[in-house]
Amino acid sequence: MRYIISSFLLLVIISQNFAQSGEELVVFTSTKNKILLDADIKVLEKLAFSMDMELKLVDADQGAPPEVSFTPSIVFQNSEGRSFFYGRYKNDARLKNFIRTSRMVHKESIENTKHDILVWKIGRASITAPLKLTDLSGSLPEGFDQETFKQEATQYISKGITPFKQEATYKQSPTSRSFYFNLYPYLDDEKCLSISAEIFSQYNCVKPVFQQYAPTLVKGAWKNRASLFEQAGNIIKEKIKEKIKNSTIGDAFAPIESTTPVKTWDALNLSLPSKDKEEKNKIDTAVDIPRKWTVDMPDNLVDPIIIFSFLPPLDNYAGEVKQLKGTLELDEKGGLKNAIGNFDVQISDVTMGAEDFDYEVQNKMLKMGIFPNSSFIFEQITGGEKALVLGNANDIRVKGRFKMLGITIPLEVPARIEPVLNTEGEIRLQVNTAFQLPLFDAFKVLGPDGPSPAKDTLQFYMKFYLKPI
Repeated sequence: MRYIISSFLLLVIISQNFAQSGEELVVFTSTKNKILLDADIKVLEKLAFSMDMELKLVDADQGAPPEVSFTPSIVFQNSEGRSFFYGRYKNDARLKNFIRTSRMVHKESIENTKHDILVWKIGRASITAPLKLTDLSGSLPEGFDQETFKQEATQYISKGITPFKQEATYKQSPTSRSFYFNLYPYLDDEKCLSISAEIFSQYNCVKPVFQQYAPTLVKGAWKNRASLFEQAGNIIKEKIKEKIKNSTIGDAFAPIESTTPVKTWDALNLSLPSKDKEEKNKIDTAVDIPRKWTVDMPDNLVDPIIIFSFLPPLDNYAGEVKQLKGTLELDEKGGLKNAIGNFDVQISDVTMGAEDFDYEVQNKMLKMGIFPNSSFIFEQITGGEKALVLGNANDIRVKGRFKMLGITIPLEVPARIEPVLNTEGEIRLQVNTAFQLPLFDAFKVLGPDGPSPAKDTLQFYMKFYLKPI
């Protein structure tokens, strides 16, 4: 009861203070299966307050949209769309980064097809358990075949890890939950098989949430390997269930029951916020659009212009760029089709939020002393044939040349450009874009430890303004 009352009071306070902010942090909770603690709610309250948002707590037991499959689920929404938070709800720094990124460009909900993967469907939620089984090491039997061994071991593991079931094809969405597990089999000279193990959260594939090496997870005679692997699968299942229920670092969650009513966002009073009346009035104002523009750098460099990170599950490795130089010249018709653009970032402005990490990235990874900047030069634009008009967004795709580490590659970038008026009534071009960069394939730069393509690819989110020259 105290939780419900405090949550209601919190909603009243936040709604009164920030009803006009146009941004909302929606948190789906459950009164039946409480995961969020009062302390967690207070952290979310402070975060919403500091970032000038309205916080909305929704009891999913009373109904939830179909894409909400577990609690707590956190969603950021504004007039441009909504994005689901991918990360631990106790990691407020990661949550803050997610909000800042979503303010630039909302993440697309892209399905990721997996093959031969263990899946546990409980209520609306789907939990996957990708398995990495290493080759058998140690004293291998005569005529031993690794591939046959791994195929058989995987079948034995599947028997022990029920209710997970092996699925040939599974479409994993950003709202699916996952726990990765690694098994390391070893056979000694006495034909004794031992199996060590690690389990990783989908949110951090570097630091395991469970590991057992000495003593090993299971141990027994080689001839009993079928039962040993089945036993290992059963132990892994129980450890995953324990993390789902009792994790203290933000991996716990409660699947939404299948009988829970499916309700639309509108039915839950969670429609996307609309642009305020003042902004709509400004859009009606006729303003001439100049041809030549340059980056409008704010006086206060608190919010970044660029946010970048590796792909999930390595997106905790994230950084920012707070300064950008560049120019844009519209074509003779005042449109973007034949526009000329050139943008530049100084490597010294790239930060990971820690001085020692910045040094590693700037000097060892990006070789700032030899290559002090990276650049992008327009070559061809698709879309944007008509002249720019105040308040009308233009979706374009820009093909150009991206240069970093002295290497130039072709790069295609989607962008949205919209003429707007700032608070002083001055014309500006608002630019939003999101794209990916093949860090390893193009530049042979090694990312953090983790799976490919996550460790080999950087994703960028940008939002900035151009002012007339």
